[in-house]
Amino acid sequence: MVGLSAPGLHSHVPRADPPARGALFVPCSRVRFVSDRQTLPTLPQAQRLILAQAGPLAAERIPLERALGRVAAVSLKSTTPKPSFDQSTRDGYGLADIPPDFAGYPEMSLPVVGEIAAGAHDVVDLQQGQAVRIMTGAPVPEGCSRVLPLEICREHGGRVTLSASALRGPETYIRRRGSDLPVGRVLVGKGQVILADHLLMLAENGYATIRVCRRPRVEVVCTGSELVNPGDRVARGQKVSGNGVLLSALVRGVGAICAGTAAVPDQVAALRLALAERIRKRPQVIITTGGMGPGRFDLVEEVFSALGGETMYRRLKMRPGKSTLFGLVDGILFFGLPGPPPAVHLLFHELVAPALRRMLGLRRPVPARIPARLQEEIRLRRAGRMNLKAGVVTLEQGRLTVRAAGRTDAANAIMLLPANRKVFSVGDRIQVHLLTRHPW
Repeated sequence: MVGLSAPGLHSHVPRADPPARGALFVPCSRVRFVSDRQTLPTLPQAQRLILAQAGPLAAERIPLERALGRVAAVSLKSTTPKPSFDQSTRDGYGLADIPPDFAGYPEMSLPVVGEIAAGAHDVVDLQQGQAVRIMTGAPVPEGCSRVLPLEICREHGGRVTLSASALRGPETYIRRRGSDLPVGRVLVGKGQVILADHLLMLAENGYATIRVCRRPRVEVVCTGSELVNPGDRVARGQKVSGNGVLLSALVRGVGAICAGTAAVPDQVAALRLALAERIRKRPQVIITTGGMGPGRFDLVEEVFSALGGETMYRRLKMRPGKSTLFGLVDGILFFGLPGPPPAVHLLFHELVAPALRRMLGLRRPVPARIPARLQEEIRLRRAGRMNLKAGVVTLEQGRLTVRAAGRTDAANAIMLLPANRKVFSVGDRIQVHLLTRHPW
């Protein structure tokens, strides 16, 4: 396998496996990292490095009714003009060109030669000097140049009387074939998410199946001997593993497939077995949580390397980001995230989600940075690195404002606090990434 490395990455001989947790030695000659004395990748650099490894997946053809929320693998164009025929927009009378003999008269009377209802198939051509009764949505006959609304016409004895002034108006009350949508117009662009309105247009244009990008499959492994699954009894010193539930929801929220989650103790043999099993399943992405710090039982990096993994980075110049890893193992994107759920949430959106969006075929996998004004003061412990914080964005008087998310808040944005400051005052303008389409 060919691996890539960020500038400044070099080899590192890791610590030995903790003697109390297993005797298997894990060689780590393939592990690479950025030292404290070298330049650490910034968030944009890390995103570019990740996206360079995450191309759109192969397309698949699915029924139209299953396409909501999927990403179009090719541009889907109109095959039928809309409307597909010239149609009347009012109930009234369709007229052919008025004979010159009527010029200068205040009104005229024309014979009514028939009636055309909406949905009619057999429509007789209209001749000069004739009128036809016509309904809204009905096909306009050949030779008809305009429709006059019913309320300005008088019909009696098989003839309709028309005001000459009405004929001088610019409105014809005819919607011409293809005037709303000609053939060949792009309905859904390549890399665009398919919405309900798209389904309507595609159905009207005869699409029964469409080609969409395949959804990436993601495997999640949460490490920690103290973890128990939700619903299990929690003994002293243990805690519920919420990262599996969190990541499963986040993966599905992006549009990918969470193929499985597992909790694994801090043991080399157990972790190696769990990761090897997931590699054999051939997902597109593997995510681990925990086991990324400097402690004796933080084993993810060593096991990843022993399984043939190539590390792209193992630290970032941001907070959180000190304990995070990205690399490739057997062609699978591997993300080693820290254990605390708040950090998992932030780093998933900034690092993992862009890769999944690229695999899904989206044209803009990295969310746009949007300015917002702070509602509350924020004080950081130290400056020098970008800080990510969960935020709650609201729309106030046509302007976006943001505050730090509380413990019970559902964050709808991530605040990107620049590295050169420790204090951010009320009203300061900062950049945010929105987590929902319309968070307010």
